[in-house]
Amino acid sequence: MSAHNPILLVENNAKDRDLFLEAYRETGLVHDLVVARDGEEALKLLLPSPDASAALLRPAVVVLDLNLPTLSGYGVLRRLKSYPATRPIPVVVFTSSQDPRHRALCYRLGANAYVAKPVRFSGLATALRVLGRFWTGLNRLPSYEEAALPLP
Repeated sequence: MSAHNPILLVENNAKDRDLFLEAYRETGLVHDLVVARDGEEALKLLLPSPDASAALLRPAVVVLDLNLPTLSGYGVLRRLKSYPATRPIPVVVFTSSQDPRHRALCYRLGANAYVAKPVRFSGLATALRVLGRFWTGLNRLPSYEEAALPLP
């Protein structure tokens, strides 16, 4: 595993997951890519156990599909943003839905970005390159200690 925070992809569709992985390899990003195939698997990776103060996995960003088995992307988003330890982790909803109600709900639940999955592979590679470089290069996550500081 690299010294960088990994990127977590939460995607159940094998075809979409394979395309994402292929496009990711073309981005040149040095971050490990961790894959969860459903919402429950993602939460097991992210949420702290009752006796732990920090998340198990501290990704630079979570790339989250909405249509997942066992627990939808909305449920994952709701749970992640309800815990102080995981609230600062950026979540990019990466979905085929163009429905403005879906987009509005995701932002209400705490999504940091909402991106429509590009139809063409070249668009997917470009989107991942831009998203990856922003969320893993420019964006700075607070440490657990910083996230726990009282607000001014």
